[in-house]
Amino acid sequence: MRTGPEPATAHPQHGMSPRRILALVVAALTLIFIVQNRDTVQIQFFTLTVTAALWLILVIMVAVGVLIGVLVGRRS
Repeated sequence: MRTGPEPATAHPQHGMSPRRILALVVAALTLIFIVQNRDTVQIQFFTLTVTAALWLILVIMVAVGVLIGVLVGRRS
């Protein structure tokens, strides 16, 4: 017989957590961003020329930035 409070994991939360709401908002904004930036663009880097959708180029550049941030932010 338990007399103390129930552990937090005993009863799952009903409703939407703030983290889930934020994730849905970010997902919706991402979808809007992709739909509005479907134009094809040419990117020139030295002698390399790439033609791709603007949203794809921007997503790749964000991923590169995150990767650099993770690598620079690591402590040895």
